Amino acid sequence: GMVHLVQQPPGWRELPPTHHVARYCRPRDIGMTGQLIDTAFRLRPGEEYLSANWLEYFHAADRPTQLAGVRLALAGKGFRMARTARFAVLNVGAAVSRCQESLDAPIQFIVLDDPRDPSHTGICGSAAHSAVAAVLAAAVAPDGLYPAII
Repeated sequence: GMVHLVQQPPGWRELPPTHHVARYCRPRDIGMTGQLIDTAFRLRPGEEYLSANWLEYFHAADRPTQLAGVRLALAGKGFRMARTARFAVLNVGAAVSRCQESLDAPIQFIVLDDPRDPSHTGICGSAAHSAVAAVLAAAVAPDGLYPAII
């Protein structure tokens, strides 16, 4: 069926519901009026999970400092960000409960133990379910989109 989890690496851990992740959204994932399009949370061919970055990993109280940590982590991996791209911030608990309640689709936010990027998190489980993308996009608060490049 649709529900599958990536092989969980040793020491994997699930993020607590009060935590947040940021997902890089390409310019084409942002509509003309600046709204998020569902494609921002669609699996691309060959992907087993949606990549995101765990914001609380950076031990900063404020969102701009957390996102600065994400930018550094992605740049360190050689990831090129588009000028008009955005980061979409998701609350873990809200995303999990919305997918469960509206779709009966279990998702999990799992830290991937990526040595190059310890904040790298996989949104796993039912992320392959096409309807999950719309639910996740809707779970991003109106003020939850931030510039990828500042």
